[in-house]
Amino acid sequence: MKQTLSLTLFTLAALLGLAALLALAPVVPASAAKVRPASAKKAAAPKITITGVKVLEFGVYTSTVTKREKVASVVDGIKDRATDFKLVRKSTLVDAGLGTGIGMKYVLRGSPKGAAVNIDVVVRHPAMVNPETKETMTQSTATFERVIGQGEYAVWSFDIPADLVPGEYVIELVYEGKVLAQKVFRVKIRK
Repeated sequence: MKQTLSLTLFTLAALLGLAALLALAPVVPASAAKVRPASAKKAAAPKITITGVKVLEFGVYTSTVTKREKVASVVDGIKDRATDFKLVRKSTLVDAGLGTGIGMKYVLRGSPKGAAVNIDVVVRHPAMVNPETKETMTQSTATFERVIGQGEYAVWSFDIPADLVPGEYVIELVYEGKVLAQKVFRVKIRK
């Protein structure tokens, strides 16, 4: 009997507690539960539009490599991430040696400002042999994430002795198959 009374009191206390909680909970009609307020809808991502590129400077650069990746789409197999770009000389006629970089500083124009997009940096260059694949290549491509409205760099660097090939180098900025900017360099090799 003592156990039954304890169990009954316990059950009664639990039911009273549940009733108190239910009294505090708002009553929502079943039809209202299915309707979401407009503010709860997922906001659509803004449409990104690239209207062009403004080339700010071009020529011979130095930089600090912060990350080096192996990629098959670049003739020497190297995709560098670099910082501290410094324009050494404004020119499209270049006397290159190991460590020389050629390219441009630019700003993507479009909207929304601050949006990140993928830009292909395409370099058309004299025939060179990829040391990994042994394939002869005349074009190298690397994709970089860039920000609309922010100063960015596209620089080709002569990283290994096999890169030191004289001739014409054309650097292009390409977005969704469209060439946005192009710079042509004539390269001689330093003796």
